[in-house]
Amino acid sequence: MAPQTQKTPAKQRSNENMKQKSLFSWLGKSAPSEGKATSHVNVPNRSISQATRTPESKASSAKMILASSAVTSSRSSHGSSIHETPPTSDPIDVDMLSEDEEEVEPKPTRKRKVIIDDSEDEEETKIAATKKVAKSTYRTSSPDINKSSSSRSRAKKPRICVMPSDDEDGDEELSSFSSRLLKYKKSPIKSRKSQSSSVADDDDFIVPSDEDEVPERSSSRASARSVTSRRSSKSASSEVDTELEDEEDGSKKTKAKRPQLKNNTGGSSAGGSNLFLTAAEQRAQEKKTEKKSAEDPFSFLVDVRDKDGVKPGEPGYDPRTLYIPKKAWADFTPFEKQLYEDDARVGHTEFDLKLTQRVKMSMVGVPEMSFNFWAAKFLGKGYKVGRVDQAETALGAEMRMAADKTKGKPSADKGKEKIHIRRELNKVYTNGTLVDEDLLTDEQAGHCISIREDTSDVKKGSSFGLCVLDSATSQFDLSAFDDDVCMTKLETMMRQLRPEEVIFTKGNLSVPTSRLLKAILPAACLWTSLRDVEGFPYDQTIKELNNMFAGDEDEDVDGEEALNSAVPEGIKDMAGCRDAIEALGATLWYLRQLNIDKDLFSMKNFNVYDPLKKGQNLVLDGQTLAHIEVFVNDEGTDEGTLHKLLGRCITPFGKRLFRIWLCVPLRNVTDINARLDAVEALMDHETFEETFTDLAKGLPDLERIVSRIHAKNCKIKDFMKVLAAFRKLNMGLGKLTDSSETFESKTITSLLRSAPDLTPHIKNVESRFIVDKDTDNLLPVEGKDDVYDEVMAEITELEETLDSQLRKFEKKLGITLTWWHSAQGNKEIYLVQTKVGQKNIPDDWTKSGGTKAAARWLVPSLQSTIRKLKEARENRNTAIKEFKNRLYAEFDADRGVWLRAVRVLAELDCLFSLAKSSRALGEPLCRPEFVEGDAAWIDFKELRHPALSGLREDFIPNDVRLGGEMSRVALLTVAMRMTATGVIMAQLGMFVPAKSARLCPVDTILTRMGAYDNMFSNASTFKVELDECCKILRDATPKSFVILDELGRGTSTYDGMAIAGAVLHQLATHTLPLAFFATHYGTLTSDFAYHPNVRNMHMATLLDDEKCELVFLYKLVEGIAESSFGTHVASLAGVPTEVVKRAEVVSEDFAKKFKARLEGKQKASASLRLPHVVQADFVYLLNLASGKERIPDDAFMQRQLLKGLKDSVSRCVSS
Repeated sequence: MAPQTQKTPAKQRSNENMKQKSLFSWLGKSAPSEGKATSHVNVPNRSISQATRTPESKASSAKMILASSAVTSSRSSHGSSIHETPPTSDPIDVDMLSEDEEEVEPKPTRKRKVIIDDSEDEEETKIAATKKVAKSTYRTSSPDINKSSSSRSRAKKPRICVMPSDDEDGDEELSSFSSRLLKYKKSPIKSRKSQSSSVADDDDFIVPSDEDEVPERSSSRASARSVTSRRSSKSASSEVDTELEDEEDGSKKTKAKRPQLKNNTGGSSAGGSNLFLTAAEQRAQEKKTEKKSAEDPFSFLVDVRDKDGVKPGEPGYDPRTLYIPKKAWADFTPFEKQLYEDDARVGHTEFDLKLTQRVKMSMVGVPEMSFNFWAAKFLGKGYKVGRVDQAETALGAEMRMAADKTKGKPSADKGKEKIHIRRELNKVYTNGTLVDEDLLTDEQAGHCISIREDTSDVKKGSSFGLCVLDSATSQFDLSAFDDDVCMTKLETMMRQLRPEEVIFTKGNLSVPTSRLLKAILPAACLWTSLRDVEGFPYDQTIKELNNMFAGDEDEDVDGEEALNSAVPEGIKDMAGCRDAIEALGATLWYLRQLNIDKDLFSMKNFNVYDPLKKGQNLVLDGQTLAHIEVFVNDEGTDEGTLHKLLGRCITPFGKRLFRIWLCVPLRNVTDINARLDAVEALMDHETFEETFTDLAKGLPDLERIVSRIHAKNCKIKDFMKVLAAFRKLNMGLGKLTDSSETFESKTITSLLRSAPDLTPHIKNVESRFIVDKDTDNLLPVEGKDDVYDEVMAEITELEETLDSQLRKFEKKLGITLTWWHSAQGNKEIYLVQTKVGQKNIPDDWTKSGGTKAAARWLVPSLQSTIRKLKEARENRNTAIKEFKNRLYAEFDADRGVWLRAVRVLAELDCLFSLAKSSRALGEPLCRPEFVEGDAAWIDFKELRHPALSGLREDFIPNDVRLGGEMSRVALLTVAMRMTATGVIMAQLGMFVPAKSARLCPVDTILTRMGAYDNMFSNASTFKVELDECCKILRDATPKSFVILDELGRGTSTYDGMAIAGAVLHQLATHTLPLAFFATHYGTLTSDFAYHPNVRNMHMATLLDDEKCELVFLYKLVEGIAESSFGTHVASLAGVPTEVVKRAEVVSEDFAKKFKARLEGKQKASASLRLPHVVQADFVYLLNLASGKERIPDDAFMQRQLLKGLKDSVSRCVSS
């Protein structure tokens, strides 16, 4: 029950005034005999009306603190522990007491403790009893009581602490006096420095920790951090909101400091110690409070937002950015600005790295020497990895700051207690932009592709602009094209290049494009989306390119969209393609964020990329690459693919070139025969192959290292390997050239002679440097670098000065002295070393360590000279680094020469790959014979599939003939892939697995195989089939090779038969390509039996009706297949026998009814006796005669068309 407050009578107030005077006289007395200032106002254990006396001893004070702490810790609901209590040692100024205070009259209790404390929110006075635990709250009218606190660590000021007393009569007067003291604070706040100096003698008196009084806490930092986060989440949210509002208003405010403990000399935090503490106690408490405050997370990590202030889950949230208030950022140390919070959690989640809490954020750590290992792991998970390197030493930082002060520049470390060594972002690693050898695990090129799509013209379809980057070789390829509804060119490009990363603007790619890319790109491909404000638009890209490739100062550039003369030709050729330039701008912007844009763009290696290259090579579009399994099989691996079978290169750059050869085989007969001559010569000279193998094995990836040398990102050991490799290459190519002189084919000799002589270029580079055997650094030859020579002269002079001074010391002291230097670094050098116990050591020498046998001394008189020597050595390191960069630049000046030699070796490696693959095919093996002609034709005898023939010895070969004297279209169901593979191998310039091969080169292989839909484009399986069929009818020529598999199966039987028949008639009569048309529509065989360009073929089989067994002989024969054998295949698949038998009955009945119906219609109508395709030929002839149709301009097509129509009519009339 709370005691009531009564008005104090005048007489009682007079008595209280006398008590105040008594207290004043007590406070005015001198300090105790020990001469130490007391830090507490202790009320004696008696009535205040008794005579005053000096405060109790320190032991008593310490005991009181423990007791108070015990009681305080039990009141957890009202405050935190003593760790959060900033104590004070200032006495209360009783002179400010008034007579108008309220009196507190607690209920008398024996052996009690009175604790009067300010509440943080309600300014309450709380009384806790030790025996009868009763708490009474009283409001005070003091205007000085703090009403709010800015942080959890902000302290509240204790007013008084009353110790237990046996005298109950004085309790009422004591309470009244305590309530009056509550109203006042000490007005001036002393600084921490003055407190420390005034009570320096109290250092031995430290407040005991509350950890002995309170229950044991969990040792988990993560748990402590989560509790702290919950406590501060509300305040953090409000702080971030306030900061955002301040930035929007543009108000200028003072720079924010991190919340620190204020030297609040009159208070204590709620629930903390209620005694006045000494300065030593204050310092101990301050350290605890600051340590606890340092563990609290930053407010912006509690209330997470992106750089625009959008919270997670809200529309427009960008998870790549984090909002950090300007005031917090301004007070960050360089270490804190790296902010490892989310990165640490990723490392902990993905790889179970130990999570620690430091400087108010989470961290995980790995050894620096294991950086590449862990970076590869993060990259494998699809993350981006940034590397920050130390850009200077501690001595270099000091020299930099001194130089800035001399030049009058403001120092970045102004106001800081210690110098911060500068660290810089080296680069950011992504899967598609790797340039470091240790992270490039694949010898094949991994491309980063930037895509821009324009769908503004609905009739025209999609237009694409692409920028392709091979960062390991710094090669850029630009491409722009209008694509068809099947996106043939885009698919072809993606399958050729094998992208590792795709850059696109969010919302730019259409749904069909996104679906196509996701279907054909590997699962490990990294998708990088940019916002609309990211990347450079067309105009900005042109401006950035002009700035990056600065031309002559006097050059006038016409218009804002014009490029200057220094811009590479590859970019100029594509300047009119807006989408391609914007794709290049997005790549430039992205590489700038990764800090590698200048290294890659300065190579000026820009080319124009045509994915199909029509008219120059054999075109293999994306569908053909997939259906023929050139690079990837149906399971997504490379097992059994043509690339896996034929790719036998040794060098990394040879392997990359061979993939390009396989994408675009040759078409010109002269070029094909020249390559075949070279391959045949290599097959006939095995000793030449041994010489080449000795040369190629062990060579580093010269193409990639040359790119790294240009970027000045090459290790010294790699640079030395490159010089040794080019020296070996130069000698090896010379030997190979001499050996090839005896070859009948001059192709290889011409290739080797095109290689440049590298000797003068190697000598030019090697004459400029020497290798330091101790440090493996590249040092300039004397006289080649003036800066280095000056620094070395200064170092030599300083070292001689120190040696001379050492000799003077020896002469003066009469003892033997030596220098001692630390094994590593430049920190401890030129310490004088003597024997242990040596006498006559000067008094100003300072001992700086030693061993059992020797002592080391620091000589003050030498320090200025040693400092100059250290700075000179630092300048030497800088000069060595600058010299290395100049040496790399000198090497890079001959980049074209080095790469031309590498290209020669790569082509020779590819030729050897074709020769080795040809030899491995086994027998029969033949060199294909090519014949020039107006239309393509092929004639293979005993052709085998190269992949399957190696797996099975009993593989059955087949003869394949199309065109020439034979029909150009074959109706069959097998041997399609085998024939296409044979054509590719022949035109690649190698031997083929056949007894003989004669052909006229093919310009395109077009395929339509498989069944799949495109639901996002509202395209069913049948619609996709017809889209691809339309592409074939549009692009096919008499020199094309077409494969159509089961066209029309995606719809009803009659519609499918009609469409298949119409397409077959168009190909055989008008388009006239070489074609395999696989179908199970039996009526097509009879309808086209008259057509001279169509030949029926099928795979031979053996059928056992009694056992219901079907044996495939895998032999291609003339004629129509007896049946599709669907029920027999069902039996082979394990379908129940009763189901198969029922299906046979239904099939026979359906076939009889269909045949009878067709024969009945033909008897009823004379016009139906002729197939519809024959009737179409008659209509076409009639239209030609009437002028409604025009005959084709191509001479071959004219001859074939008229000849075919003549033969068709004559056959029909004769029948």
